Amino acid sequence: MKPEDAWLATLGQLQLQLHRSTYDTWLRDSKFLSYEDKTFTIRVRNGYTKDWLEQKLYRAIRHTMCSVFREQVEIKFVVQTRPQRELGDGSFDTAYDPDAQSGGWSAYRASEEARQYSSIYVNEPPPANDWNPQLNSAYTFENFVVGPSNQMAQAAAYAVSVNPGQVYNPLYIYGNSGLGKTHLLQAIGNACFQRGLKVLYATSEQFMNGLVEAIRGKTTSDFRDYYRGVDVLLIDDVQFMAGKDSTQEEFFHTFNALREQGKQVVIASDRRPQAIKGLDDRLRSRFEWGLQVEILTPSYETRLAILNDKSEMKGHALPHEIAHLIASYTYASIRDLEGTLTQILAYKTLMGNHLTIETTERILAEKRGDMAIPNALPRHDVMAIKRQISLNDVLQATARFYQLSLDDILSKRRTKDVSYIRQLAIYLAREETQASWPEIGDAFGGRNHSTMVHGYKKVAEEMETNLDMRREIEDLRKHIHQAAV
Repeated sequence: MKPEDAWLATLGQLQLQLHRSTYDTWLRDSKFLSYEDKTFTIRVRNGYTKDWLEQKLYRAIRHTMCSVFREQVEIKFVVQTRPQRELGDGSFDTAYDPDAQSGGWSAYRASEEARQYSSIYVNEPPPANDWNPQLNSAYTFENFVVGPSNQMAQAAAYAVSVNPGQVYNPLYIYGNSGLGKTHLLQAIGNACFQRGLKVLYATSEQFMNGLVEAIRGKTTSDFRDYYRGVDVLLIDDVQFMAGKDSTQEEFFHTFNALREQGKQVVIASDRRPQAIKGLDDRLRSRFEWGLQVEILTPSYETRLAILNDKSEMKGHALPHEIAHLIASYTYASIRDLEGTLTQILAYKTLMGNHLTIETTERILAEKRGDMAIPNALPRHDVMAIKRQISLNDVLQATARFYQLSLDDILSKRRTKDVSYIRQLAIYLAREETQASWPEIGDAFGGRNHSTMVHGYKKVAEEMETNLDMRREIEDLRKHIHQAAV
């Protein structure tokens, strides 16, 4: 493997391993420079980034690098001197930086400094004031896979992208890491940016670091203009502002300034505002002004759709039985699911082998520690658990969960509470076991096939709009898995 490819592969692995804000802040803009004497030389933006990587992340980066490159290597981070452009008076423009457009607030400041010299560039017009919204063009509504777990969030995000500042302001999207919050934020940004609106995406960590840099450089006025002069502001991982008083104070005023102008604010977090400890009450109340939508763990059908969509995008459509096998695992996040797909496709490409059920099962078994059921079984093979779940397990666990007798669930009683619980059990019996519809019907007191299908579809359809039901099913699912161990 070429050293440059090895570094790109390492970045890909680190993107899966690290929290997104950590990766975006410290590693996304790093560049491979050279490989010599078993040492990779990597360029980073500034001395602060260099020190942070060396002190905080070096061991994790080196471990991943050695694993990818299959050789023991060292890594050296350097702050490369900026290329210099000759000016008309024979001096050099040390403020010029061709990579400035990728660095957020720091790049914005660098580009502004560079513009001070623009009037004396030799035979050149002043540089264009190109605005960088910090967006990834790969994140669009078109390639966001919609399912019951994220349908409301996607619909709200799309509505905001069509009428920014007019419908839900702020829009607050929350859910566990890796479920698609950033995708939706950036999809809003890309849609608005394409229509000519001034958009800015930033993590709360980038906002905080920019504020610190502005205070140190006495450019807080410019910092405020930068964040308050946009039409759409997208702030990710807002929970990391908790406990940081100066950052919260600045963001509070930024939020107010934008909203008073009718500008759109979209916020993402791993939890709802009420659950963020250390969050200023003034910010919490403002986050609650608009619409709060939650993204939940994707269902089996959504996981299958994501796998088929992503594998086709990569040019390696999965065989039907392989896709179903991968989707049958329970994943902590969509990021875990995509990471598993990447590993399986990499095996197919690098080894030149056709994927088989046995090979796929072996790869999935090796990754079992990474594919833990959220808050439940961190070190078990989920597929093995799933195979050993029986219809009786589902029935018994449901009865215990709701403190009913098994006879209540199997009876012909049609009271509202019992009928509702019975339908949830039917849904999970289909989702969590390998049983056929006739087998499920027999287990549920000899009910016919059409009754089972009707109960399943009724739950699946209501889950699309009923957040409370989705949470209840996830809790019951975890209870069933725990009981099956």
